[in-house]
Amino acid sequence: GNLLNLSSLMISFNGITGKIPDELADLSQLEILHLHGNRLQGTMPRLTSKGQTKSSFISDCGSPSEFDTPVDCPDCTMCCNSRQECDVTESQMDFGKWASIIFGAVVLALFL
Repeated sequence: GNLLNLSSLMISFNGITGKIPDELADLSQLEILHLHGNRLQGTMPRLTSKGQTKSSFISDCGSPSEFDTPVDCPDCTMCCNSRQECDVTESQMDFGKWASIIFGAVVLALFL
């Protein structure tokens, strides 16, 4: 598409159905993507982590799901389920833990 500079796409709760488009991976400037509350299926393409916060990439990747298999989203920072309960994903919590460790090591190195 022609939306290569798109930085946010928030289309939650719009009743959108079908497969998640692979072309989302082409949106290299995307910092916020909210797809939860729709009826999308499939695998979310790999997304960049630029400016990532716990609410950057949200989809219906939680359980219980309205489908046999929830959306597969390895880069999602938050997963919602069919009850509209949303939780921060493990990878986002790991990112915060490692960021704190690296920041602490840099600060320590500056004082040595």
